[in-house]
Amino acid sequence: MIVNYIKVAFRHLLKNKLPTSLNIIGLTVGLASIMTLGFGVYSYYDADSFIEKKEELYTLKTVLANGDEIDQTTYPLLGEIIHTSPDVAAATHIQGWNWPWLKVENKELQKNTKYVDTSFFKVFTLPLKYGNPKTALQGKYEIVISDEVSKQLFGDLNPIGQNITLDDSLNVTIQGVFKSLNPYSSLKFEVLLPTALLESTSDFKQGANWYNSFSYNYIRLKKDTDINKLEGDIWEIVMRNYESTKGLERIALASFLNYREDYNPTVDTIIKGSIATIVFVLIIVIINLLNLNTSVIYNRKKELAVRKIVGSGKRSLIAQFCIENAMLVFTSLIIAGILFIQVLLPAMNTIYGSRFGSIHFDLTSDYPIVILYVLSGILITVIVGIIPILNIISMPIILSLKGKSQNTNKSFFVRNTFITIQFALAIVFICVALVLKNQIQYMNNVPLGYNPEGVSIVKLNLDYKDKEAANSRIAVALEELKNNPYVQSFSTTEVIPTSYRYNYNNFYDPVSKVELGIRKGHAGQGYAETFGISLIEGRDFDELRDASESKSVIINRKAMESFGWSSIANKKVVEKGGKEETYNVIGLLEDFHYQDMQNDIEPILHYYGGKRGLGYNNSYLSIKITPGKEDLVINNLKGAFDDIASRHEFNYEPMNARVSSQYKLLNGILNTVNYVAFITIIITCMGMFGLISLNARKRVKEIGIRKVLGAGTGTITYLLSKQFIKLVLLSCVIAFPIAWYVMDSWLQNFAYRIDIKWWMFAASGLIALSITAITVGFRSIKAASANPIKSLRND
Repeated sequence: MIVNYIKVAFRHLLKNKLPTSLNIIGLTVGLASIMTLGFGVYSYYDADSFIEKKEELYTLKTVLANGDEIDQTTYPLLGEIIHTSPDVAAATHIQGWNWPWLKVENKELQKNTKYVDTSFFKVFTLPLKYGNPKTALQGKYEIVISDEVSKQLFGDLNPIGQNITLDDSLNVTIQGVFKSLNPYSSLKFEVLLPTALLESTSDFKQGANWYNSFSYNYIRLKKDTDINKLEGDIWEIVMRNYESTKGLERIALASFLNYREDYNPTVDTIIKGSIATIVFVLIIVIINLLNLNTSVIYNRKKELAVRKIVGSGKRSLIAQFCIENAMLVFTSLIIAGILFIQVLLPAMNTIYGSRFGSIHFDLTSDYPIVILYVLSGILITVIVGIIPILNIISMPIILSLKGKSQNTNKSFFVRNTFITIQFALAIVFICVALVLKNQIQYMNNVPLGYNPEGVSIVKLNLDYKDKEAANSRIAVALEELKNNPYVQSFSTTEVIPTSYRYNYNNFYDPVSKVELGIRKGHAGQGYAETFGISLIEGRDFDELRDASESKSVIINRKAMESFGWSSIANKKVVEKGGKEETYNVIGLLEDFHYQDMQNDIEPILHYYGGKRGLGYNNSYLSIKITPGKEDLVINNLKGAFDDIASRHEFNYEPMNARVSSQYKLLNGILNTVNYVAFITIIITCMGMFGLISLNARKRVKEIGIRKVLGAGTGTITYLLSKQFIKLVLLSCVIAFPIAWYVMDSWLQNFAYRIDIKWWMFAASGLIALSITAITVGFRSIKAASANPIKSLRND
């Protein structure tokens, strides 16, 4: 029986090539899109599955008086909490500091390294491929690495007990190997070292005080802990030990369950948007298949009547149609799977990989998502196989043999509702795409307050093997830049626009006592000139005054206004800390967008970074070059750097490229939305094509009579099309408020944003109407052009 069903289904699908093709195309595109977005969502939620009892995990956050939250606290705070609170089951720092070079024989590499406490494996249940989590990282000179790092250094061998040399100076022993973390995981590291190793360095000792907030802390609490009480106890520790609590509101315990969303809200937006898109596309795919199946089944009423006469029951007929749809669905599912793996997943990694990391499909570990896809295919098969045929098989046989229908109005109402829902969703995506595109264009066109044209950025810190020799050689190269006629200006700095560190400190006016939290960084002579930042008062840093410049700072207009000044003349600021330092304000910069337009301009302060050259305060070399001479200058500079032994290769980047890259993620989201809008329109039009075909076939005699009575092609086309045009207009009425609400809420995340204009909705509706007119018009004209003799010959 099953074999017979399959044969009949195969013959029917081959006979009806157009509906079959439309179904397979619509299903394949829709399912491939669902697979891609679904795999991203699955990877996101599966990324932290190795961490047990996440509800017991918390992080410490510094909440400022202005409502801002910082994920870091002072380093000693966690230790004090552990010693004083009985509610803490285990706790650890996960501290970024430096990424040492790992060397084994002639193999050398640098990976994302974090320093953790001995209790790390009590806080995070990170399974080890090799080693024992109870003993790993208990010694000062131990290391735990990912299996990817292990493979790069040791091949397929078990490396436990092997030694690795850090930065050519320190030997550590491998005590554990873990499976490389999913790039969507809350934890980001490939190498773990003990904090005891970090705490012994002089630089860390100097910064690990009760003033500097740079430490990331994770706490596993005992059951039934009173969070509010514990936060109160923590605040008492802060009051006893912090040098100043001005500008602080509290230290908060934030649940690890929300860690990724709080730390990177953009990811949360993408994931929620992906889930909504999956649901929408799935609805559109099912509705499309229902409409096309209904159109096809209408032509098979006589066939079904004959089957019923010869003894086929309802179950038999339903089984036949379910098998036909199963063949369609699973053929599409296989093609969609190939499209997902070969095309769409690599495309998604291209769009989002640079920001979040690339994800890869592995059948051995990702089989749950495959099972989910198969179950979804079965569900779609059942829905689209049963619903369209129920009305037909319940009709009296005599009506079926005459080709007539019952409950026509009801069935068309249902199908029209489906079409309206489809187009409403498609129009929402078109609106979202238009608003997003205009927001990106707006951010790209807002004056930056500096000029990136002709500026090239060179990274100075290439991890030189002989820093003294490198410093001497680079000093010569910079001296040559001074004498190069094609170099208009240059500067070495710790920060540049698009790359200001999240580094704040409190400064106050010694006269008015007004205190501000100010973002800070080091800059050198020529910084403002190189980037074309307006120096509206005072002067730039001057290397000839090197000895005295260390007590000088340059601020922006926002900082001046926040202090309540109208001028910087004779102004000083005092930096709070272990030892208060007083600085002379020597220059005032016009406000400029040192970060993307999603963020507002804040008060910023620049210290003097010292003479131009290497050093902690000089990470970047920025060069303003005469247009057309960039390659000549950069190649000369590259030659000088290539002579210096370093672990990293010389590289440079045009400043324009850095500015554009700020919106790479938004452009990726725009491409995704455009793609989804396109496929929803295409799939919807396929369903509409099926409906207009059904309508034309049902009204073929009416059309013939109208033509005999003198109706022209235009009249017939209008008759068949007007119903669908009305549906699109109704879809616009439904979609516009939804689209406005979604995009208005999203735009609130931007400090600089567009106003949503009426024409964006008008354009979305016009696009939908145009595509509908083309689709419906094509099929209507074909029906209207048919010879009426053929449609009326039986009458």
